Amino acid sequence: MTALEVDVLSSSGGLSRIHKTQSAGGWAFDTTRLNSHVRARGAFAKGHIVLLTVAQGGEADICGVPLENGVILMLPVGAEITACIRGKVIYSASVLRADIWAEIFETATGQPGETVLSQPRARREGPEDGCAIATSLMTAQQSFEGADRHYDEMPGSYLDYLGAVALKIADTDSFGRYLNRSLRQRLKQARQGEDIIRENLNRPLPVMSICRTMGVSRRQLEYAFHTAFGVGPREYTHLLRLNESRRQLRQARTKSGTVTEIAMGVGVTHLGRFAESYRFLFGETPIQTLRGGR
Repeated sequence: MTALEVDVLSSSGGLSRIHKTQSAGGWAFDTTRLNSHVRARGAFAKGHIVLLTVAQGGEADICGVPLENGVILMLPVGAEITACIRGKVIYSASVLRADIWAEIFETATGQPGETVLSQPRARREGPEDGCAIATSLMTAQQSFEGADRHYDEMPGSYLDYLGAVALKIADTDSFGRYLNRSLRQRLKQARQGEDIIRENLNRPLPVMSICRTMGVSRRQLEYAFHTAFGVGPREYTHLLRLNESRRQLRQARTKSGTVTEIAMGVGVTHLGRFAESYRFLFGETPIQTLRGGR
């Protein structure tokens, strides 16, 4: 989806790697590790935008924006790419059809999608964000691990990552205009969202999918969940899965069943993080619960 002309300005002395994921649905995702000194110029497909998330910056810039750690950059429709990169830089890039990005942006923020298509935007994720983008990106990358593949549908974890990026680069001063501040309505939305989560507890459920089902923005859903439960919908889903797994582990003492089977049965996709979270929340490991611990 992009055509770049790259000039090597000096020998890097190291390898550079690009992991590419292509889709027939109007999007592509790359994870790039550059260890070189290059100058690049080019453009991306007509009617597309580019999103960059920088994990490790360096002496580099794209379109005049310094690529520092935590920088999130959106290049709008029609932008030309100019880049100068020196040293080791790690970033992820998404190329999205403009209408797909506009829909994701509107679903996440509640703001009109067309407002984000014409102007470049850059933000930097700070410590106060709790590395939310980095966490979402890591989860998305795990769904693309392995050999390069072609996707017809966008993985849920990748959709949630794009939603998190949209929230970051949105006009935060305008959020208040798009939020329903009624306490009664927020509590109703939180209960409705909880019902959807419980009905789908046995499978991965992107927050953006809940938003689309309910017809609310991700920003509004976060607002509602924090009002009702004190945590966001993603964390609440995780906590419900931990509690349901504990109930099933206790019941499995007199029945057949393993920790892995039970965890996978409540939608857990990463057993290592599951065990760590479980022990932090309940003070014992899943296997201790299964064997009749405290």
